[in-house]
Amino acid sequence: MKTALIKVNGGSPRQAIIDLFKAMLEQRIVDALIVPQEVPSRRMVVPTLVVSSDGLASAIPFAPVAIINAARAVSRLTATDPGFKVGAILRPCEIRALVEIAKLRQATLERILIIGVDCLGTFEPTDYYHLTETGLDVEAWLAQAASSGQVALNGTKVRTACAICNAISPVGAHLSLHWVGCNVNEELYLTYDDSAVNLDDLFEAGILWPGELPPARQSLVESLQKQRREVEEQLCADFASRVADINCLLDELASCMGCHNCRKVCPICVCRECIFESNLFEHEPAKYLQWAAASGAIKLPADTLLYHLTRMHHMAVSCVGCGQCESGCPSKIPLTLLFRTIGKTLQDLFTYVPGANVGEPPPLTTYKEHELEPR
Repeated sequence: MKTALIKVNGGSPRQAIIDLFKAMLEQRIVDALIVPQEVPSRRMVVPTLVVSSDGLASAIPFAPVAIINAARAVSRLTATDPGFKVGAILRPCEIRALVEIAKLRQATLERILIIGVDCLGTFEPTDYYHLTETGLDVEAWLAQAASSGQVALNGTKVRTACAICNAISPVGAHLSLHWVGCNVNEELYLTYDDSAVNLDDLFEAGILWPGELPPARQSLVESLQKQRREVEEQLCADFASRVADINCLLDELASCMGCHNCRKVCPICVCRECIFESNLFEHEPAKYLQWAAASGAIKLPADTLLYHLTRMHHMAVSCVGCGQCESGCPSKIPLTLLFRTIGKTLQDLFTYVPGANVGEPPPLTTYKEHELEPR
């Protein structure tokens, strides 16, 4: 990978990135961009498809919020060959989700230029909305967070999924934007694979300059990764102790209302037909009375445990830890910790890292005689 410098020189890091994206469209490095942009009220940021430089005025790829895992948006545009080159600005978990989606033939990677970005974490959308109402300056937040790694704001913490995620720097991108460990009011950095993308025109235009990543960056990234691994170990250990048996697990799931939002927002839950969207679990009234009579009482809705166990069985081994399932849950069931606790066990069992290698098939699609032998 090669490194380039993006000069900010006391200006706006946001504008410097917008200028980069404009040049990429104008130089036809990509035909379109999927980029996070502010809505007119500036209270939320949403993935947006942009096809001309005029449409980039509200781009803000470092805003600490994600209403969806953007790999879902990329999949919708590239499930079949779109006929044009799409540049997708993605966080580390979104890159991994896109790779998993591609393995399931729900994205055409050959038509995608993956543009990774550093990620220090995201707030829940409702928290971000309230922060903007109280005067959030995203560029000021970026300057503080990038230099120190401290991301909480006015007592508001990032989502649990982000607090336990050590994937701060993107891996697997064709080019990546870096701001962690940088003085963002002066400079940003870009690393790129020159065999995948030619940026010569951007150097000639003065958008990019030769440069090297600052030495402080690596030490800050490693420090943050260590902190987050420790938080992950503690939270997952606490959660595992809370669900030591099936009754304890049922207690954690007690507030599930059966809305299935967690399935709908999961980037890698891509089945076109889902058993839980069928009428299989619509039973005759007498059945419910029969089950209630057998044990004295039954919880309604009756399929809660089966639903979540099925989700874990299907998704945990490929879970990229984006936490959208918990963000989408109106009852705020701790799905992030549930999937991380179970997922880590399964991923270690199969020696599988979701999203790490597009050529490695998901374990549930293959069979190896030795993989379930005692270890």
